Parts: sequence; structure tokens; C-alpha cells
Amino acid sequence: MVRRSTVRAATAARKSQILDAALSCFTDVGIEATTIDDIRRCADCSTGSIYHHFGSKEGIASELFIEGVQRLNADLMTKLTRCRTAERAVKTVVTQYSDWVTRNRDLAGYLLNSRDLAMSAEAVEMLHDVNRAHIRRVFEFFAPFVGNGAMQILPVETYIPIISGPIQDYARHWLAGQFTDSPAKVKAVFAEAAWSAMKGADGPRDAKEPG
Repeated sequence: MVRRSTVRAATAARKSQILDAALSCFTDVGIEATTIDDIRRCADCSTGSIYHHFGSKEGIASELFIEGVQRLNADLMTKLTRCRTAERAVKTVVTQYSDWVTRNRDLAGYLLNSRDLAMSAEAVEMLHDVNRAHIRRVFEFFAPFVGNGAMQILPVETYIPIISGPIQDYARHWLAGQFTDSPAKVKAVFAEAAWSAMKGADGPRDAKEPG
């Protein structure tokens, strides 16, 4: 058992090392211009190890994208489940994204700029499963606040664009070097705007957040 867990840990570490190297290469020269040999040199591993774990450069790019989405989603849910009021929760969606993008600039840029990434059918289905599960958890979390009037009742498809759309657009411009202030620096502005758009007009006031 100890031997098996040690092997799993070593495998995970090697895969992480390769993904980190790929992100560095993709950030520097782009996915198309990056070669397997570039990633091999950056990761300081064998070509065989890369093909064993990922199969191809496209496999690396796909797994990097899916893992990045999972990391972003997990970080949000960790912070969101600590919120006790609708206001804090809505603002947390914005501030968490702002902080995460600022802290993980290269990975955030990869996620925002690789939407048309060529993926295998299996990878596409995995990404869809990840996104569906995350959206379900988020909506389940917010449903009671909509139900008790703390948040507006809106068409389901509009919540995410209204709350997250503006800060994502700002982040895209910042990552492109068009804005100077990081998303973390302006997060309070976007968080307040999101809450103003979401708060219920006639619903009960949220209880005060403890602490």
C-alpha cells in the first residue's frame, strides 16, 4: 500500500511538472509554436514520459485547460461555502475570481485565450462534465437566497454573465496588457456592481455575516 501510494505521488508530481513546463512554453511562444521537445527541456524529463502521461501535445494542452478550470472552480467553492449571506456570496464570486486571476496570471491567460482549443471527444466530454457539475453546485448554493427574496429572480442563464461577465472582461484586457491595475486592485468596484444588480428589491435583509 505504501509502495502504491508512493508511485501515485511520484506520477502526480511528474505530471504536474510537465503541465507547469507546458504552461510556461505556451505562455512564452503560444501553443502552436511549442514543440514536445520544448516542453521536455523545460520539464527536464524524457520524451517517453511526456507521451506516457499525455499522449501528445494536444493531450497536454487539454489536461492543462481542464485542470486549470478545476483549480479555479475548487477555489471558488471553498470560499463560497464560508458565506452566510447573499451579499457576501455574490461579492465573493467576483473577489475570488479577481484574486485568483491576479495570483495565477499565466494560467488565467491560458484559460481565457484557449477557448477554441482542439480537444479529443473524451476531453470535451470531461470538460462538459466538470462545468456542469460546477454550475449545479453554484446554483444549488444560491437557490435559497433567490427563494427567500435576498436575490432577484432572473432568467437562469443571466446570473453568471451579470455577476462574472464584467470582471472577466476586465481581466481579459488586463492580461492583454491594456489595463494597468490588476483585477485584485479593482475587485471591490466590480463586487459592489454585481451585488447592486443581484440584490432583491423587496426580500428579507440578509443576516449579518458572523465575524
